[in-house]
Amino acid sequence: MKKIAVFGGSFDPPHLGHRALVTYAQHVLALDEVWVIPVGQAVHRSLTASISAEQRLHWVQALFKEVSAVKVLDWEVNACCPTPSIESMQRIANNLDVVPYWLMGMDAWQGMPTWVGYPQHQSLCHVVVVNREGEQACHHQEWRVVASPSKPCAGCVSYIQDAPPNISASQIRQAILTGQDVSTVLDAKKSNEICAAYGACDVNRGQE
Repeated sequence: MKKIAVFGGSFDPPHLGHRALVTYAQHVLALDEVWVIPVGQAVHRSLTASISAEQRLHWVQALFKEVSAVKVLDWEVNACCPTPSIESMQRIANNLDVVPYWLMGMDAWQGMPTWVGYPQHQSLCHVVVVNREGEQACHHQEWRVVASPSKPCAGCVSYIQDAPPNISASQIRQAILTGQDVSTVLDAKKSNEICAAYGACDVNRGQE
């Protein structure tokens, strides 16, 4: 049975922390594939209005272009309306006879009970939470903790404590607006393009 992980997010903007998280998960979980699904229209948070979903998709594709066994899917970007994660999970379940890992940060995990369709997610995925330094840990009792998963199991959660670098998109946006150099945390081939795009923005958004 293939071991597949799904990594969704707004990627507003995509950065090297996202890539580090995926490559680290590939190693720790011995994954066959990672499916990266950028948000189109967000359900739970506002996105930078002047940056289109298509532009973010393009940057995400460039970020993961040279990472083996990663597929960037345009499902949510091409949707006509906001797509809650439960719909992408169900789409995966309808097309694959596997339970995927679902990669997320601690901030997303904390808010998961408020997601559309919760707790249906329990029957569709095994959540893997990447805990960045300084974040407050939490646990939802209805999920079964598996410390070292050898294979994914629906309704389970595992925590990765030895996490990749603590980089957030909101910090990057703020740094760009204040004229700081962020080239070391962005895809080298798209750094100037991303800085130019966000440098024209005047609105900061939430953590991701």
